[in-house]
Amino acid sequence: MKLRPLLIFWCLWLVNFSTRTVFAPLLPLIEDSLSLSHGQAGGLYSSLAVGYGISLFFAGRFASVWGHKKTVVSGFVGIAAAVLLLQWAEDYLALHGICFLTGVALGTYLPSIIPIITETYDQRHWGRAIGLHDSAASFSLFITPVFVAFGLNFFSWRDLLLFLGAASLLLPFLFWKVAVEPMKPPSKERKKYVDLFRKRTVWVLGYLWIVSSVACAGVFNILPLYLVKERGIDFEYANTLLGISRCGGIFATIVFGLLCDRYGRRRILMISILITGLATIPIPFVHHLPLLIILLTFQAMISLGFFPAAFAVLSSSTSPAERSMMTGVILGLSILFGTGLAPFLLGTIADHYNFQVGILAVGIVTTLSSLLVGLLKEREEVQT
Repeated sequence: MKLRPLLIFWCLWLVNFSTRTVFAPLLPLIEDSLSLSHGQAGGLYSSLAVGYGISLFFAGRFASVWGHKKTVVSGFVGIAAAVLLLQWAEDYLALHGICFLTGVALGTYLPSIIPIITETYDQRHWGRAIGLHDSAASFSLFITPVFVAFGLNFFSWRDLLLFLGAASLLLPFLFWKVAVEPMKPPSKERKKYVDLFRKRTVWVLGYLWIVSSVACAGVFNILPLYLVKERGIDFEYANTLLGISRCGGIFATIVFGLLCDRYGRRRILMISILITGLATIPIPFVHHLPLLIILLTFQAMISLGFFPAAFAVLSSSTSPAERSMMTGVILGLSILFGTGLAPFLLGTIADHYNFQVGILAVGIVTTLSSLLVGLLKEREEVQT
């Protein structure tokens, strides 16, 4: 495997993911500096998420026509422009617009980089290449809070964003030199969205992605409320506990990518979903704190292993002509339902019953969903 392109792709994903996650630790500062309410501050992140989801959904078709390399570069230029605009934005509506446009720029990356990775590396190396690339997201969850905490000693929150903007302008130059542009399909082979939704793979993978996003991000997002409100754990200690539980994510994505190449993508995908579900079910019933820490760490690690395996299965289940569009459609659905709607539903269940019921339901549904992996079929491709 050629490591130089993968290292550059990894850095691009780190900057892209960090630009999205950096707003969470910065929101209290943004709220204070602009005299916003809690709801107004949270609304800014919602605008970013909406722009991100819409962009994911449509970026695949755009990239297949305009070119994947151009789409990636234009997205990072858009990130830099949005960060620059944030330096002077004071009006609340203007902030909403800039956050929305930032989300649109961020969403152009994944639908294009997956076809580029599969074009750059042989099919037998797709699992490890995608797994190594995806580890940048897990690393970002650790480094971004550290970056913010350290940087605020010397810079304002606006100045900190300029570092991400500068990286967004510099990295595309390196990317352009090493990235391989996937061959554009002939006009007659270009897929329409209606054609994708006729495929069983879209519905099965889309459903599995939503379920796994709920088990990973959805449960993670409501765990602070569960630990503090129902378990009576101190707020700061609960957040520390959550941070510790994510420590194995970086290694999980890499290991699961390697296992895909060794034992088969669908098999590892099924195992990751099954074990994630089985690890989620006992969370509401564990009262011994050290055991709960171990269980949360294990569940978080295994749940993150789904994504490199799922990307590898998606790539091997689709033709190059439809790979980018299907990536965008499936990720868009998972953002909308898995990341966006799930915390609301779990919170509503807690209002009527408790968090334990919601977490238990997620575990049961995730476990049973592993059976659907058998419906997926992989294509045979010519090795490059």
